[in-house]
Amino acid sequence: MNTTHLTEPNSTKSTHPYLGKRVGALVLAAGFSRRFGASKLLAKFPDNRQVSLLEQTLTNLSTALPSIIVVYRPELREQFLAIGERVQAKNPDTAISFSEFDDAESGMGASLAHCARSITDWTAAIVCLADMPYILPSTYSLLAKTVTSDSIVAPYFNSVRGHPIAFGSAFFNELRTLCGDTGARSILDKHSAKILSLAVDDNGILIDIDTREDLNQRL
Repeated sequence: MNTTHLTEPNSTKSTHPYLGKRVGALVLAAGFSRRFGASKLLAKFPDNRQVSLLEQTLTNLSTALPSIIVVYRPELREQFLAIGERVQAKNPDTAISFSEFDDAESGMGASLAHCARSITDWTAAIVCLADMPYILPSTYSLLAKTVTSDSIVAPYFNSVRGHPIAFGSAFFNELRTLCGDTGARSILDKHSAKILSLAVDDNGILIDIDTREDLNQRL
């Protein structure tokens, strides 16, 4: 595993807003963007040609959380690390790590498992999709404040469940053994009684970017 730390993992913000909990983000950025036709995470917003999807997602996360781990494919190393450095410069107290994964063809579950193996002393992890740049920082903060070590928290907008999902540390071992392309769905199905539903005023939890049309429609 090749992991690059843009700051040391123990260099974090105060945990006071989360009542002493240490909550970080696992960002899934190892997909192949086949429907988009190019690496969508490097695509720029039509109304802001200076910012890519990945940069906006990481910026929102770094505003809210003290630690971020991004799983990515080796061929994107140079571009992704440059994005991480720009985000780091804006939020120097957030620890950002990039974990390289050379078997992303195995699916989202395998990428998530790889990323989860980098967790050390977190109380909980918020599992994020890198192609969801419209989620508000306040939503990430609310998830972090709500999740506990033995709970799972799912956000809802107008009674529709979205992303990201927060997993307490009790579920980390299961995250680390995932495989295939269904992400953490098996954990959610197995532990449905542990899921807390969190209503948020943020339709960004329902919006991911799969095609160029998805991006253009947000203008």
